[in-house]
Amino acid sequence: MNILLKDKSDLIGVEKYIPNAYILGAMEKSDHIPVNDIKVLSTKFSKVGKTTLEKYPNLEWVVYRGHGTDHINLDLCRKHNVGVIPTKPSAETESCARWMKDKLVDGKTLIFGNGSISKKLQELIDGEYDIVDSSTKVDKISEEYQNVVACVPLNKSTENMFNYDLFSSSKCRIFVSISRARCHNNQALLWLVNEDKVQEMHIDILGSYGRKKLINTGKIHYYKHTSWKYIENKNPHDHTELKDIIDSCLSNGVSNAVLNRTERKFF
Repeated sequence: MNILLKDKSDLIGVEKYIPNAYILGAMEKSDHIPVNDIKVLSTKFSKVGKTTLEKYPNLEWVVYRGHGTDHINLDLCRKHNVGVIPTKPSAETESCARWMKDKLVDGKTLIFGNGSISKKLQELIDGEYDIVDSSTKVDKISEEYQNVVACVPLNKSTENMFNYDLFSSSKCRIFVSISRARCHNNQALLWLVNEDKVQEMHIDILGSYGRKKLINTGKIHYYKHTSWKYIENKNPHDHTELKDIIDSCLSNGVSNAVLNRTERKFF
């Protein structure tokens, strides 16, 4: 067996699709797994860094099933020539998108990020919206937007992105974010609500710096990373995409369908 699937909370029924895999919970022992045989590792929450890459010396691919890659050391994966590919966790994607959509008010929306959650939000949203993707540069948010939405992954260009300078010209009513905590400048967020630059904020992941003071304003609502379960999905998970990606990883590299989507692959 060349496949290790970790964080098994979303892997109900995966044996039907990927019978030849080791399946572990995040904290389960892996002493029985022949580490030299593992070529594909799929995770949702477990970190992938120095320890993991040294433990599985012949690892070729990491397939992650969650949102954001901040738990995966992309630089080390690149050095070890380990490819990193995301799946599209559809149930959680829709849950996050609906969580954000339900926070928005009437008016035009500016959405930062154009990944799977953003695309689902674009399907659900009622009014006008604009997209800021990785190729678009925005220095300041103009007064035309009533809603600002953050769906960007954490990386060097998005760290501290949502700061005073970005919002200094805005008159937005609602800021909604599912981005990682380090994408927000907490000191700036406090200033923005105190000066009514932003009337209300709904933040899924909020950093610890000044958190209590932010929440005490009554204008900044912190959800403790629960947007992904906003919709309780009782249906069995469909693991066909995960199987297709793993099959292509174990055959001749990765299929052109995956390689052509640059947002899905890192080296």
